[in-house]
Order: sequence, then C-alpha cells, then structure tokens
Amino acid sequence: MLKLVKCEFWKLKRKGLFKIALFTSVLFPVFYAMLLSDGDFADFASVAREESGFLLLIPILVMIAANLFFEEHDNDTLKNLVCVPVLKSRLVMAKVIVLVLFSAVYELAGFCISVLLAITQGISLNGLGLQLFLTLCTGILLWAAALPCIILVVWCNKSYIISVIIAFFYTLLGYALHLSDAIMMKPLGLNISTFIPVPIIFRWLYQFKVPEGKIMTEFYNRLSPYFISTPVIFLILVAEAVVCIALVTRVYQKQEV
Repeated sequence: MLKLVKCEFWKLKRKGLFKIALFTSVLFPVFYAMLLSDGDFADFASVAREESGFLLLIPILVMIAANLFFEEHDNDTLKNLVCVPVLKSRLVMAKVIVLVLFSAVYELAGFCISVLLAITQGISLNGLGLQLFLTLCTGILLWAAALPCIILVVWCNKSYIISVIIAFFYTLLGYALHLSDAIMMKPLGLNISTFIPVPIIFRWLYQFKVPEGKIMTEFYNRLSPYFISTPVIFLILVAEAVVCIALVTRVYQKQEV
C-alpha cells in the first residue's frame, strides 16, 4: 500500500495542478493582511483555515481526485495494473490517502503563511497550539466533506468538464447552507442538518471564536446550543467518509478496464 501511495503522490506532483493548488493556499491570508492591519493571530489563522478551505480546498480536492481517478483510463494503464495484479480497491485507497494528505498539507501551508504574516506585522502568536490543532482537524474534515462530491466525479468517469461543474455547485451549495439558520440551528439527530458536512464543520469551528460586537455576540449566543464537540464531529464525518470510500470503490470496480 505504501508503494501505491508513493506512486500516486509522484504522479500528482508532476502535474501543474499540484503546484497551482498549493499556491492558492496563500491567497486569502495575503489578501486579509493587505486589507486589515489590526487583526489578531486568530483572525489570520481563521481566514487561512476557513475561507481558503471551504471556498478553494474542496473544489481543488475534487479536481485532484478527477485527475487521480481518470489518469489510468486516460493513459490506458489500468489493464496493466490489473494484470500485475493490483486490486482496484487498493488503488482507490491509495488515491484517497493522497487526497487526505494533500488536504492536511494545504491547510498547514495556509497556517504557516498566517504565522509569517503575523510575525511581520508584529502580531502576537497567542493560541498558536490551538490554531494549529484546528487547522489540522479542518484539513481532515474538509477531505471528508469533499468525498460525496468525489463519488459523483468517479461515477461520471472521464468527464473533466462535468467534474468542474459538480465541484463548483457542491462548493457553493455547502457554503450557502452554512448561512441558513434552518440548517445550522438544529440539534443533532436523524435529520438532514446532521449529515451535511460543511454546515456541521462550521458548527464545530464557531465555538472556538471569540465574538466581537453586538451582532456577532447575539449570533454566537443563538448558535451556541447547537455547537458540536470535536469527538462528535469526527465520529459523524469519519463514518460518512467510510461509506463514501466504500461507494467510490464499488463504482470504480464496476468501470470497464
């Protein structure tokens, strides 16, 4: 399995998409630093973690997944791999592992840029350990959040255009839903709000923010009964990830060699 993961990583690293994707991790922190000079370190880390993650990382993960899952078909090498033999299920796991590693590295890259920007502006690095923890966790959770979309991409097999459309729509839908009180302010249970990845990730993240101003304080107080603890958010999204990986494997195995 380790060899397969290395092979998938090197294939990804050769692509221009890999370098462009990592470059985008610095965009939001830099723009924030240019626009606001009086923020604290938590603000910098939050911008890198959330705006970069929810608006850029999810579609990037979907596009990388499309490249990884379509490459064997594009180069007509899947037959050779199956003859070696390499099980399709192991190929899927290798690709999924590369995706979660990339997601964590992407979030860490944004975090490091935030640290550098904070230092250059003389901002104290208060709560460095907590922000690092939140960043790593967010990277893993966003990977899980992207998996439902990746199922559709693999099912669409070989269609990069459809993959882009799906990624764009899924990202906007997830981000829009977290702005809805009807979705955000519902208790955990057997309801759709519990199983939509992006809104529940925000319900986990918001509890670590310090509200400022009357409007933010009122919003924080209204949302606080619906905050989700770290063990619970991981339990929900890891369970969803297991189901999604099983479905991706099933779809990939049924595709013609």
